[in-house]
Amino acid sequence: MTGDRERLDRGSCRRVARTCTYFNVRRAARVLGETYDRALRPFGLKGTQFSVLVATALMEEATVGGLAEAIGADRTTMTRALGPLERDGWIASVSGDDRRERHVHLTDRGEERLADAVGAWDGAQRAVVEALGDEAWAGLLAGARRVHEVADTLTGGLAPAGPRQQTG
Repeated sequence: MTGDRERLDRGSCRRVARTCTYFNVRRAARVLGETYDRALRPFGLKGTQFSVLVATALMEEATVGGLAEAIGADRTTMTRALGPLERDGWIASVSGDDRRERHVHLTDRGEERLADAVGAWDGAQRAVVEALGDEAWAGLLAGARRVHEVADTLTGGLAPAGPRQQTG
């Protein structure tokens, strides 16, 4: 074990921590997520739930699979994410013609919750854009879109699809 520690190059570890795409993007996502979560907390929402409500509103009536694709998640994750939203009465779902398919739509209560929360999202969005600056913010969005394209290539087309509409 001691021999392994002697082989570990701390300079390599510093380089990895400084340049690792995965590490740095995850860290940035956590910080941004907390910014949006904090803004949306008074409305009983997390940023991820807000994004699901926005995508549902844009799609009007969507399948769970369609929502998962729009958000960039897998079906299982989307099903778990929909549970609290349905429990709180913000979305409703019905079985499709194919019993394996569920159709999801916003309820009146969900539309009200989303409409109320948009102002808080606007505030968080303004704060993020202002802190980054317009140019860096535009570059971040362009970079995120490009990362999805690269991920799709690296996974042989198995990466979840990116949002068709900007959802948060």
